[in-house]
Amino acid sequence: NPRMTFRVVLATSADDPAITASDRLYAEALERRGCRVTGAPWDGPREAFAGADAVVLRSTWGYYRALEDFKAWTEAMAASTRLFNSRDLVRWNLRKDYVEKLAAAGVRVPRSFVVPCEPSAIGHVFDETGWAQAVVKPASGASGHSVELLQRATLTAQIAGLADEARLSGVVVQEFLPEIAEGELSLVYFDGVFSHAIRKRPPPGEFRSNSRYNPTRTDETPPPAVTQQGAACLAALPEMPLYARVDGVVRDSVLIVIEVELLEPALFMEFVPASAERFAEATMKRLG
Repeated sequence: NPRMTFRVVLATSADDPAITASDRLYAEALERRGCRVTGAPWDGPREAFAGADAVVLRSTWGYYRALEDFKAWTEAMAASTRLFNSRDLVRWNLRKDYVEKLAAAGVRVPRSFVVPCEPSAIGHVFDETGWAQAVVKPASGASGHSVELLQRATLTAQIAGLADEARLSGVVVQEFLPEIAEGELSLVYFDGVFSHAIRKRPPPGEFRSNSRYNPTRTDETPPPAVTQQGAACLAALPEMPLYARVDGVVRDSVLIVIEVELLEPALFMEFVPASAERFAEATMKRLG
């Protein structure tokens, strides 16, 4: 019984419309299973997605710069085809308060406070917690944009230097995780099952490990207790995502979840090519 042929479109962005090297492995694994796979920018012509059996959000980078357009596009995709991850998961992930929802579900996250971007409000957080330093980021933003490390001693001067968007949106003041110096773990799951993990180590003297800061990346096998905690975190979502990346650090065998990425995380399949087969299998199961 030959498998159905499905037409799958991987959503990219107009800035960078080509399918990434990592996603190319996924596309080839789908093609081996009889699918027809193309890439198309979410912010390009809609016709590219017409008649697709599935649209998989992959490298829709920069979507947060055109958030209303992106939301409208995901709604349109959800109405006309099968969107992965689903519209409900997209909505959940776009709301910055999702970390609070994880905390309420018993997932360990960095201690965080959302406050106006002014010295008195931020100073109050330092007084209340006794922190000597903390991470601050705009309450809305992405990709390490305007993320700074505030020191109690130089607070007022540092706040004066923050970007305008931080002043407009307010800021998240977050527990500084010294473990970040050892790198952030990215745990990748397909249909809730752990696939592989990458450690992103920031360069010396830097605490931000997203790609613009040129971290080093290595694949790593975390202990089962850690990958189970990542899976438990996914159980707190509104539904099980087809793919997810759980980013965090480990302290005393406890995974502290910094971010759950359900929209356009790099999945680092080039480090572990067998993972592309797992992603393709999980996708076929959803489509079948």
